Amino acid sequence: MNAVAGDRFQAEGRQAAAETLVFILLASGAMLFAAFTASYLIRRTGADWGRITLPGLVWANAGILVASSVTVELARRRASPWLGATLLLGLIFAAGQVVAFRQLAAQGVYLPTSPHSAFVYILTGLHGLHILAGLVLLVYALTRFRTVPEPPADSGSSRGAEVSRIGARPAARPELGRVMTASATFWHFLVGLWLYVIALVTVF
Repeated sequence: MNAVAGDRFQAEGRQAAAETLVFILLASGAMLFAAFTASYLIRRTGADWGRITLPGLVWANAGILVASSVTVELARRRASPWLGATLLLGLIFAAGQVVAFRQLAAQGVYLPTSPHSAFVYILTGLHGLHILAGLVLLVYALTRFRTVPEPPADSGSSRGAEVSRIGARPAARPELGRVMTASATFWHFLVGLWLYVIALVTVF
């Protein structure tokens, strides 16, 4: 019993640490982008603003990220295959952004080209760093999904057959549910943040 209690205590500690980390990332990310937004809106009034046009790939990447928001929510409610799909979409998005940066460079648009291009590189680059943090959280959640034991299913019932076929839902495993919820919350934040950044640098 002491060993079981110790394992449960350690698991709860890891869950609390993951939730705290997500809270810090959310708070710091929101404040950071709010500060850059204020600077952006003030600086854009300068005569040397030099607006640039974003590559069309940026919008395709936005669609990929929105799709990943759907899959991560399915993962939170359902089972691990959707978590792997979210991780894959996140990696595709990150790779797509690298290509978008190269397309800008091919057009002769670099960070010091103009104030507007500087903000585009900085804002999207900072978002990319947050994406990397989100991918780390997804990998951790996927690892927990595969290591946390499933609750016993009633093999004599159709419900038990369903659980054994698709895996227990995260909500059925409290040790996993909190980690999944924290990871999904942060990922949804990243999706919304990307749409916000793209709207900011194209509309204003």
